[in-house]
Amino acid sequence: MKKLITTFVKYPFNANIIIAAIIIMGSYSLISMKKSFFPERSSRFINITVAYPGASPKEMEEGITSRIEQAIRGIVGIKEFTSTSSENFARVTIEINTDYDIDEALTEIKNAVDGISSFPVDAERPIVFKQRESTNAANLGLYGDADLETLKTMLMILKMIS
Repeated sequence: MKKLITTFVKYPFNANIIIAAIIIMGSYSLISMKKSFFPERSSRFINITVAYPGASPKEMEEGITSRIEQAIRGIVGIKEFTSTSSENFARVTIEINTDYDIDEALTEIKNAVDGISSFPVDAERPIVFKQRESTNAANLGLYGDADLETLKTMLMILKMIS
């Protein structure tokens, strides 16, 4: 280490060249680096939602959810899927493997769901879409001396404003 310092003291031009090279390379790296305030991440989830007004959760499960599950079961690239059947509404969430293109999987899933002809008559058409990946910048909590309905209304107003 002493030899290196002695060399730079004896030949200051070499030390200046090395410092200038470090500054130039650092500046170039800073300029060429990709920057993003909120980095985008690609989503690996596809959702299928179906509304069926007046249906019980059991009717949703038997008439809609199980048929969608059967239709998508053989599609390549699906890691796993989960379904929820509730009153008037059913949702199937599909996770795609990272090895597969999500747009191709979305097309195959749409074709499979559109091929189901045995949905109940009053059920609305299934909506198949890619889940948009988002990162929350902030979470908002609201509390006070008011009933729950008033707090929910105020929270909805705050969400619309922001």
